[in-house]
Amino acid sequence: KYKAPGIDGFQPVFYQECWDVVGDSVKRFVLEFFETGHLETGMNDALVVLIPKVEKPERITQFRPISLCNVLFKTITKAMVTRLKSVMPKLIGPAQSSFIPGRLSVDNIVVVQEAVHSMRRKKGKKGWMLLKLDLEKAYDRVRWDFLEDTLRDAQFSDEWVNWIMKCVTGPSMHVLWNGEKTEPFTPLRGLRQGDPLSPYLFVLCLERLCHLIDAAMAKGEWRPIKLSRNGPPLSHICFADDLILFAEASVGQIRVIRRVLEQFC
Repeated sequence: KYKAPGIDGFQPVFYQECWDVVGDSVKRFVLEFFETGHLETGMNDALVVLIPKVEKPERITQFRPISLCNVLFKTITKAMVTRLKSVMPKLIGPAQSSFIPGRLSVDNIVVVQEAVHSMRRKKGKKGWMLLKLDLEKAYDRVRWDFLEDTLRDAQFSDEWVNWIMKCVTGPSMHVLWNGEKTEPFTPLRGLRQGDPLSPYLFVLCLERLCHLIDAAMAKGEWRPIKLSRNGPPLSHICFADDLILFAEASVGQIRVIRRVLEQFC
């Protein structure tokens, strides 16, 4: 409850301690959003704090941007996350386990370990390969039109698509630097780290890549590996923005993988 405040300066503890005074207004604000789909101007604005990834950062890429959102805005997005959690296992395939209720990332870690063990023991003319990819600035690169297409492809209702896009698009951002706010700017794409909704939206977008890989497998273009003769094919596993790809070791498969990734990106 003592988390850093958003751009309005109020911490969660303020609403908790003063709920008798502000509770009815908060509930009216949240319910009005879900009834009308209208979000007050400035409610999704945020402060961006740059957290260094290394001890002595020298480049902007060595910082992780964290958005400090208003508590009222996060109340709306947390309510949406609560509903999303119930349907995420139906929308997301087994290759992803991050942020999916009932799934553990450790399960996929065990699969990767078994795959590496099998690859070391494999004999024969055809080799296997494993590629580990890190999607650089993954949240920041998500296009809003791509996100909207993803939501509609997942058969979200128009009402839900409108709610999500209202929360994601059009915020005004200030960078908090040495305790001072910079001039505001308006991003044209990206999901904000610090918004409770962002991890789930990113997982939905990444599922598009999983579908492209599955389609390439169905056409016989992508040749996955098998850990046992009668076992299921293994082509990819996702850990948030880290991807592990499996295929037969050949130049042709590298071309297929590159084409699928370019189609996604």
